[in-house]
Amino acid sequence: MTTVSVTSTYRERIMLPPGHVLTVRIEDVSLADAPAVVLAETRKPLEGGPPYAVTLGVPTGQIDPRHTYAARADIRDADGRLVFVTDTRHAVLTQGAPASADIILKSAR
Repeated sequence: MTTVSVTSTYRERIMLPPGHVLTVRIEDVSLADAPAVVLAETRKPLEGGPPYAVTLGVPTGQIDPRHTYAARADIRDADGRLVFVTDTRHAVLTQGAPASADIILKSAR
């Protein structure tokens, strides 16, 4: 397993009420005209304020050095509505990218 560490935060100075969930994924984003392939995903119920840190394990055998991988995150409320989302690519694992990402989420509302 290859470990990827991701830290997520948002700029708004608010504390989210209980029930919000952070989802972080490592995706193969090599093909521009095809959906990304999810290699690893984790969900974390949020407690306290940001930043929120998670570690994901990606099967080393699934990592192709010719491909491009990205970390992606979002926060949803207790009803599943999107509250914060990644709006930029955060490259990880290959082509000189680190095995970590610091993601600043943007408001989806």
